[in-house]
Amino acid sequence: MRFEKRIRALEARMMTDPLILHFADGSTQAICGQGDSLLRLFKGVFGRADLSPSQATQLDLIRQAVYAQEPGGGRLIELLRCFLDAREQSGLAPVGS
Repeated sequence: MRFEKRIRALEARMMTDPLILHFADGSTQAICGQGDSLLRLFKGVFGRADLSPSQATQLDLIRQAVYAQEPGGGRLIELLRCFLDAREQSGLAPVGS
């Protein structure tokens, strides 16, 4: 396989379908990321990574959403919301603030 084809194949695997967040007012917002973008958000929630302003915005959107549609029927957003809620209920400042 040629080098360029290998790079394109790698990039295709790193790109993910967008997550669709649904809000109480009926609006939706798509969050796009690459590869391990959700895992980086988890690290930010646990204080193991500094979040960029765009990642902090994504966490705020996730916090406000009432439902998330993930590619392949995943449930990582629900798990992330559980950790965000637990963090806030324990009296810690919201992540990204």
